[in-house]
Amino acid sequence: MGDERVKAEALQILGLFQALPRLVVFDLDYTLWPFYCDCCSIGDSPRLFRHAKGIMCALKEKGIAMAVASRSSTPDIANAFLDKLELQPMFVTKEIFDSWTHKTEHFQRIQRTTGIPYESMLFFDDEHRNFATVSKMGVTSILVDWDGGVNLEMFKLGLNNFAAKFAASSTDKDEQTSFNG
Repeated sequence: MGDERVKAEALQILGLFQALPRLVVFDLDYTLWPFYCDCCSIGDSPRLFRHAKGIMCALKEKGIAMAVASRSSTPDIANAFLDKLELQPMFVTKEIFDSWTHKTEHFQRIQRTTGIPYESMLFFDDEHRNFATVSKMGVTSILVDWDGGVNLEMFKLGLNNFAAKFAASSTDKDEQTSFNG
């Protein structure tokens, strides 16, 4: 399926939901692309998972901000690959650095830079430890498969989980208001 067809399908999926994230954050390795950039050289030619670019184009068209949160000991290679894939302009911020703190430090920096609350973010990653710690911060997180990365199925699941969490928090606030009122 080509990027334009994926983009069109991703736009249809986005249209199914009233509540959308303000920021979608992507890990890189085995989430947007099928390799560890730590195992590559700067001269290599990277490629994305087959649905990734179409999904990102749909988010951009819909006005939803995107960011990168990637733990890498080779940020120069990761950034070079983002350049080669012509993705740099898609992201409002990129946090690509080695960290022993899972992705919490990445998200703290993203939140400070964008001012977007954690509850308004959607995150895609292939590592369970990152999924777990970032979820505890209030970010809706989706664990993607190593062999497929971000795809239309995971995208729809992420938006569905985000909308369900948003609806639950709205209901909680409505109940609090009526209880306190």
